[in-house]
Amino acid sequence: MSAYIQNLKQTAVEAPVQDDTPSLQVQFQTWFATIPEIARHRPWGMIEFERALSTQGRYISPVLLALGWRRKRKWGTTGQYCRYWVPPV
Repeated sequence: MSAYIQNLKQTAVEAPVQDDTPSLQVQFQTWFATIPEIARHRPWGMIEFERALSTQGRYISPVLLALGWRRKRKWGTTGQYCRYWVPPV
């Protein structure tokens, strides 16, 4: 049994797994480029990004910040507020 495990370990070291999926930043830029120009310059909710990229906001947020997007909040009198993202100018 230990020879079998040793062989599996050896095989795992020799054959690294290549991930061909593009980075999240590339995925975002590709998706955002498909949106018509007139629809790009507006406030965006995180849920829109999550649905388009099929991932969670905690992974998308650093990508948006790196691309120059800004976080904003719309405060209300009831204590509720809406968070949204504004694209770079």
